[in-house]
Amino acid sequence: MKVKIDIVSGFLGAGKTTLIKKLLKEKLDSEKIAIIENEFGEIGIDGTLLKRAGLEIKEINSGCICCSLAGDFGESVREIIDKFSPQRIIVEPSGVAKLSELIRACRENNLRDLVEVNMIVTIVDVLKFDLYLNNFGEFFEDQIKNAKVILLSRTDVVDEEKISSVIKSIRNLNFKYDIVTTPWAQLTGEQIIGLGEGHIEHIHGENCNHEEKHGHDHDHDHDHDHDADEIFKTWSMETAKIFDKIELKNMLKRLNDADSFGMIVRGKGILQSERGKWLQFDYVPGEIQIRTTSANYIGKLSITGKNINENKLFELFSV
Repeated sequence: MKVKIDIVSGFLGAGKTTLIKKLLKEKLDSEKIAIIENEFGEIGIDGTLLKRAGLEIKEINSGCICCSLAGDFGESVREIIDKFSPQRIIVEPSGVAKLSELIRACRENNLRDLVEVNMIVTIVDVLKFDLYLNNFGEFFEDQIKNAKVILLSRTDVVDEEKISSVIKSIRNLNFKYDIVTTPWAQLTGEQIIGLGEGHIEHIHGENCNHEEKHGHDHDHDHDHDHDADEIFKTWSMETAKIFDKIELKNMLKRLNDADSFGMIVRGKGILQSERGKWLQFDYVPGEIQIRTTSANYIGKLSITGKNINENKLFELFSV
C-alpha cells in the first residue's frame, strides 16, 4: 500500500504548524505519522515545536524545498519510508515554496510507486492577503492555484466584507476547489481531513464556500521564473541572551521599519527569559504573538524578508 502524502502549504506565518498540531491532536493521533519540515533558513524553529509531540521529523533547512527537490526531498521521503514505515507523511514546505513544484516532485518516477498525493491544503491569512498578493504574487498565487482545499485563517478577527473580498480574489486564481471560511476553533480535525480527502463534500452547518469540483488536480507545468532563494533571505541566530517579554515585544515592533531592516515578512523564535522561563514568539507584519513555552537547549530565532539588513538585525537582538 502506498504511503499518503499530505501537503500543508501557506505563505509565511499563515498558520501551517498550528493546523498540523490540530490535526495530529484531534484526528491523526492513532496513525503512524512522519513529518517533513522545510524551514527557509539554517535554524529550524517549527521542527523543534513539532518534535515535542514525539513525532518523527525530517528537516530540510538552508533554502526553499522547491529549490532542492531533486535531491533532499526525494531522499528524505525514501529514508522516512525505509526507517519508519509511516502510514502518512505530512509535508510542511517553507512559506515561499512553490506548491506546483512540490506536487510534481511527489509524482516523479522515483516516488510514484511509494507514495500517493492525498491532501493538498493551502492556508491563506485574510489579514495579510492583499499585502502578500501585491508584493509576492508569484509565490503566493502558485500556492492558491494548486490547492485542493483553501483554508482561511484569522476570519474571526475581520468583517464579512473583507472575507468576501478575499474569496473573490481567490476565485480568480482557483475557482474549482473548496474555500473554508469557518474559524478553526469551530472545526474539528476530522472535518478538515474529511474535506481534504474528499470524504465529505462540504462542512455541514459551517460557513464553507463550496463550488462544483471537476476532478482536475492542477498538475500543470509552471514556469519557474524565480527561486525563493533569489527573492527572500533568512537571518538566523542562536543566543544565550535573557529576554524580557516587554523588551522583546518592543524589539519585534521595530521590524515594521522597512527602511532600517528591510521588508520583514516573518519572524519566529524560542528565547530564554528571566527566572528560567522561555518565550516563543511569532511575528508577521502588524501582528506579534509571545507566549511561554517549555525549555529549549539554547535560544534561537529566525527572521525572513526581502532586502533584509543583517547588521541591523544582529544589533537589534544582540545589544
